[in-house]
Amino acid sequence: MSVRRIAYLLSALFVASACAPAGPASISSFSPTTGPVGITITVVGTNLSEVSAAAIGGVSAQLVDVTASRVIVKVPDGAVTGQVTLTSAGTTLTSRLRFVVAAGNAYTEPTPGPPAVPTNTGYSVLSVPTAQGTFVVHLIKERLSEVNVKTVAANTVVCRSDCPAKPLAQYAAENNAYAGMNGTYLCPPDYAECAGKVNSYEYAVYDSNLRTWLNLPSLATTQTGLVTFTAGTPTFYRRSNVYSRERLSLAPITAGLSMYPLLLQDGRVVNSESEQSDAQKLRSMKGSIGADGTFLYLALVGNASVTESAHVLQALGVRDALNLDGGGTSAMWIGSYKVGPGRLLPNAILLTRL
Repeated sequence: MSVRRIAYLLSALFVASACAPAGPASISSFSPTTGPVGITITVVGTNLSEVSAAAIGGVSAQLVDVTASRVIVKVPDGAVTGQVTLTSAGTTLTSRLRFVVAAGNAYTEPTPGPPAVPTNTGYSVLSVPTAQGTFVVHLIKERLSEVNVKTVAANTVVCRSDCPAKPLAQYAAENNAYAGMNGTYLCPPDYAECAGKVNSYEYAVYDSNLRTWLNLPSLATTQTGLVTFTAGTPTFYRRSNVYSRERLSLAPITAGLSMYPLLLQDGRVVNSESEQSDAQKLRSMKGSIGADGTFLYLALVGNASVTESAHVLQALGVRDALNLDGGGTSAMWIGSYKVGPGRLLPNAILLTRL
């Protein structure tokens, strides 16, 4: 083949490749994944040069810079926690993860004094007055030194749909537990939006029997709270990714699960309003797990929002606490059902005697 012919073919290939469609635009990631209003976040993807608009949690956001491989977006005043969306050539691109709008102040009030409402160990039903109102609480309170906390799941591997689930009493019987409560949020069969992912859950759960994490990547890729137990010692984290970065250098744990939001830290109510979903702000039965250094608390607060449930726990003297599922999933068992049984559960928190 002549040199001229080769040069012609190479030229034709170059022109063809230059004119070929670039392919669909897409979002692969963004960082940071949490922060206050006013900061900029960098959205990384492919074929983004035609992006003309952006939003965070449905709130329009300013485009600072646009290239084919990344878009810089400013978090707007009034932003709410939610997916990052980009508009490109009439198509809306949506991030897989949510951007979490962090409050300027992590807490709503100073550390309180002694508990406003004294409680006994074991199971009790209490009427707890707070500045937010008076709430009925189903409470299990036990000494950390006298119980073993277990977190268990019905699935043994990651499950995305039609996941196994059990009633709370069955978990208790299978684990020789004397008490227990429902665990994380799940996608129940009675929700239309859960078609194709029934009984799945996005949160990391450490199965105490298997001695392994289920949904481990979500510890690092979501902005959830976390509680872990090393024997009788609980540790609460505002963000699970802090534990994810350090876990290989920490003592082995015996139980743990992630959820959102963290309710109390060092006795103070965590300001998580900007991170909460609409459902979390509505009043219904709200679950939680907490501790005060001496006692463990499992609570179901009736007709409360997530923030109101935090104030209830604070009034009980809880120092650190994490939100759990509630509503139609609410279940508390200690010898018999005190609340529920509610829905079948893909995971649960159990108490056994030492």
